[in-house]
Amino acid sequence: MDNVEFDREPVASLTTMVMAFGGWIDAGRAATGALRHLARDLPATRLAQIVPEEFFVFTQERPEVRLRADGGRDLHWPRSEFFAWHPDGRDGLLLFCGPEPHQRWQTYTKAFLGVAERCGVRRIVSLGALLAGAPHTRPVRVTARCTEPAAKSLLEAWGIYRPPTYEGPTGISTVVLDAAERRGMQHVGFMGQAPHYLPDAENPAAIETLVTYVARLLNLSPDMSQFAEAIQDFRVQCDQAVARDRATREHVRKLEQEYDAAAGDEQQPLPGGELDSDRLMRDVEDFLRREREGGTGGSGA
Repeated sequence: MDNVEFDREPVASLTTMVMAFGGWIDAGRAATGALRHLARDLPATRLAQIVPEEFFVFTQERPEVRLRADGGRDLHWPRSEFFAWHPDGRDGLLLFCGPEPHQRWQTYTKAFLGVAERCGVRRIVSLGALLAGAPHTRPVRVTARCTEPAAKSLLEAWGIYRPPTYEGPTGISTVVLDAAERRGMQHVGFMGQAPHYLPDAENPAAIETLVTYVARLLNLSPDMSQFAEAIQDFRVQCDQAVARDRATREHVRKLEQEYDAAAGDEQQPLPGGELDSDRLMRDVEDFLRREREGGTGGSGA
């Protein structure tokens, strides 16, 4: 198969795929963090990868050099990887995690769905998260959409179904799902919200929420015990950073009021006014660096 390398021959009983792309719709690294948590917890083993050469501009998504214990160095290219999970007595899962490609999206989509079809995928569950007027002090909002009537009824019962209304520039996941639907695959999409004033923070609360919804949909029982402490630490650090700046405190307080008033309705527009996001991010820089280097959901599967 062009542009794909398989680690082993796939089986055709991986009827559901869960996918998450990094980049534009991975605010708080929530989508990729949730996917990697699932891949580790199941556990799933790597099945294949999309070869990056044709799809990435390496001055934008640079390869990384990492040291080995013996003092040598390894070169790691951007990873677009598929993982397989084969439970006893039932169909399995195909999981995908990778950065959004920079170019040749139609060719990329063809390679991506070629793997899905070869594995027997009939439904795709997509994960995403957007920056929004969402205070870090409140539960993470999630909305969902789908093409499955049965899934729609379930999502409506959970109170998170929203018919798609967005028009404008889009990402690779939309392109993949559009092509998948034309190939007869159904899909369910979960979209979380992360605070827009913390654009670079890995958000363990958003990761936990997406994992919870996927687990409920697919009848999985992942270990969630690691999240409580990570979420508490995250919120304490954010509280301390917000408390240092009056404009930020007022902004977050206004977001809290709008969140509480909405009471489950769709998110409100971001309020106006000046917000010193740069100062806030400097205050939490040490915390975010720790998260990037090994926080919840931050390591590769």
